[in-house]
Amino acid sequence: MDKKLQDQPIFQSGLDLLQQGKYQEADQAFLKAHHLNPNNVDTLNLLGIRCYQKQDYTNALHFLSSANLIAPGSAHTLGNLGLVHNALLQFQAALEYCDQAIKTDDSIPEAHNNRGNSLKGLGLHQEAIIAYSRAIAMRPNYAEAMNNQGIVLLEQNLPEKAIHLLDQAIKANPNLASAFNSLGNAFTLLGNSENAFQNFERALEINPNYLDACLNFGNSLKKFKQYAAAIQCYQHALKINPQHARAFYLLGELNYDIGNCALAKTCLSKSILLDATDIEARYALAIAQIPKVAESMATFDDSRSSFANELNNLQASNFPTPNSDIASKLIARHPFYLAYQTENNQPLLTQFGSICTKQAEVIQNKLVNSSRQSNANQKIRIAIVSHFFCDHPVWHAITKGWVNHLNLDIFEIHLFNTGGTEDKETDLAKVKVSSYVNCGNLVSNTAQLIFDRNVDAILYPEIGMDTTSKALACLRLAPLQAASWGHPETTGLPTVDFYLSGSLLEPIAAKDYYIEALIKLPNLGAYFEQPSVTITDPNLLELGITPNLPILLCAGSPAKYTPAYDLILLEIAKRLGKCQFIFFDFEENMTAVLKERLYQAFRRDQLHPEYFIKFIPFQKRDAFYGLMQKADLYLDTIGFSGFNTAMQAIICDLPVITVEGHWMRGRLASAILNKLGTAELVCHSNEDYINKIVELIQTPNLLQEYKMSIATSKINLFNDLTPIRALEDFLTLHIKK
Repeated sequence: MDKKLQDQPIFQSGLDLLQQGKYQEADQAFLKAHHLNPNNVDTLNLLGIRCYQKQDYTNALHFLSSANLIAPGSAHTLGNLGLVHNALLQFQAALEYCDQAIKTDDSIPEAHNNRGNSLKGLGLHQEAIIAYSRAIAMRPNYAEAMNNQGIVLLEQNLPEKAIHLLDQAIKANPNLASAFNSLGNAFTLLGNSENAFQNFERALEINPNYLDACLNFGNSLKKFKQYAAAIQCYQHALKINPQHARAFYLLGELNYDIGNCALAKTCLSKSILLDATDIEARYALAIAQIPKVAESMATFDDSRSSFANELNNLQASNFPTPNSDIASKLIARHPFYLAYQTENNQPLLTQFGSICTKQAEVIQNKLVNSSRQSNANQKIRIAIVSHFFCDHPVWHAITKGWVNHLNLDIFEIHLFNTGGTEDKETDLAKVKVSSYVNCGNLVSNTAQLIFDRNVDAILYPEIGMDTTSKALACLRLAPLQAASWGHPETTGLPTVDFYLSGSLLEPIAAKDYYIEALIKLPNLGAYFEQPSVTITDPNLLELGITPNLPILLCAGSPAKYTPAYDLILLEIAKRLGKCQFIFFDFEENMTAVLKERLYQAFRRDQLHPEYFIKFIPFQKRDAFYGLMQKADLYLDTIGFSGFNTAMQAIICDLPVITVEGHWMRGRLASAILNKLGTAELVCHSNEDYINKIVELIQTPNLLQEYKMSIATSKINLFNDLTPIRALEDFLTLHIKK
């Protein structure tokens, strides 16, 4: 019998074995059939698909390309080639094969579905939705196409619409694990943890080796701060595939988030070893060099050197131009915790800013002018871009004064919320301005919205605190772009023209610490509204605080307490004999690092840390004010001062002790005290700081005098319109209408 005739029954037996789930035997049958008849297109297609299913894309392309050479123009073969090129992320090539398949035969739903995947990969979301819709129209129960269309809607931040489609997909195929995975992502976006977790669990019940569902489950757990469970998910993913670069990347990111920098760097380095082309991992590894809470002062020095090396590696790398989605993630990154190191960070931040703005070009180049609003009137259009148009320190310290008091006869104000919380403060803001939109956190979409508004200037209150605002600031969306001190340090971005600070906040040589042109508005540089305060009397004993011992509040985040500060607290404790340093429980792991470091320092000097150091839960605002009224002193953090906390202390007539730093971020409390007329509470060395605290605790009459002085003079801190008028002058001078 002719060998070519012998291959057909063997091919058929392979199909039967495949249906029985005997994959290895089926593959052997297909290979035997191919050996007997190398020109059988059906066999070549089956071999190509089986290689595709095993992620052996090289052989998949070999078999499918051979089939295409033997029988050119087969819609089936062309569609399969598109499928493999999609898997290789070669979306343009995939689209071309899908288009050829559809041109040959436009009645195959799979070809339209695959075409949608190609378009999605190219970032052409609307075209992708049309392609999926055509596939579904041909096959109304096409669950995979419904799922894919739902994924596109999720990428467009439309989870409610996605859920409707995904539910339909599951009705069509109750065992479609990918649809449950997508539903988990949708509910994660909506903040519905219970439904998110249930859907991920169902996806993994259907397919225990579903790696993407395992990783997405970990991402969801991370979002809802269930860190231990998230780590377990990522580790399970590595059991499924021990060489999966993305799993190591996500594990590294999570470990950095919880303050475990050493393990973060190990995981990210492993990720890069497995996939040297992953630019996201490169950025993450650079950021991970900066510890959130340092274990020693040597850690700071080492971190700066290693961060500089990683920046040089990034700058020297020849990565291909990322797509807009990847670029958005890259430029959103910021070495936030660098600010907690008492060094001049301008050179490092400028280098990082240059890298980010280079990556932003792919988004900048896609901005279109077609929908830009005309600006015929003579008012100056101002956009304020922030994540915090709500009850938040940045709003109260900076943005609220702009919104409420810029002259609306001169300025037309437009607010762009980058997906932040909305509350009563938001409602008040909306009433004051020409427009308000909560844009969400999609960088490209928000950039186009701002660009379309055709504003004369953009004000960013807090570049560095919010990732979306940071990403947008890497773009040129207005002729004039300025940052303020919500994150009190230079942005490092060449796209930010000016930095709005305050004359009392800055040292003499301040301009050398900014890439932007520094504008020193009068006094504190901002309008701080006199607050209406409600106070609740705290139960000190329930908090573990002894009422008749000195209460020294230490309300900063763990990152603000450098290892050098440990010895200061130790010396105060030794000189006072009895006192209580009251800290607050921030994120568990970061607090644990600080607590362990402080305890070790005290034990080395034979002091019982439990007698001196108290960590208490966060208090509601009225209870926090009550605690401040009970406290003896507020000890400002050295190096990175606290503006809002110092203001809250002054509101409660609680004296603040601070060391005036070399950079603006270390001078926030000293600026308040100088404006208040209590410069004696501003120290200029660590030794002065210790002496002043000890003196006031040991001299109750003097401490009481300061409390009385603050009570009478604090009115001078509030409702100061001078900085607002100066900001108006600055804007009108630099914007020509």
